[in-house]
Amino acid sequence: MIIPEKCGGLLERIRSILEGDMLFDLFKMELLEGSEGYARLKAEVKEEFSNAHKIAHGAMVFALLDVAFAIAVNSITDAVGVQWSFNMFRSASLGDHVIAEARVIHRGRSNMVVEFMAESEQTKKKIAQGMAMALPLPRKN
Repeated sequence: MIIPEKCGGLLERIRSILEGDMLFDLFKMELLEGSEGYARLKAEVKEEFSNAHKIAHGAMVFALLDVAFAIAVNSITDAVGVQWSFNMFRSASLGDHVIAEARVIHRGRSNMVVEFMAESEQTKKKIAQGMAMALPLPRKN
């Protein structure tokens, strides 16, 4: 796993998040940028990630969005996602790279709200966009 220098002082926190996230490796994701409350990553649409129509499976797109979400919230504090809402506008073709980006827009004591989106690296067209909520976990002693 390569973590880019664009992660600043959060290198170890982001590394621990990604080492524990099996989807990151399963979908061969690449972290492009990470900072407190923000993440940007990408993955290639491969045949094993396609649906019966030979386009990116919705589960692949959601996996990218969910991992970006996880990095964004967990870069601040340990948290888990409890609600997601997003729309799919189009899919991506085999060989395309999907970029997912997530940003914390509300950081409360009892919840965090994240906006996220996915787009095609090749066409620059938006694939999906939405919001999610996370609940901070109690601190471990």
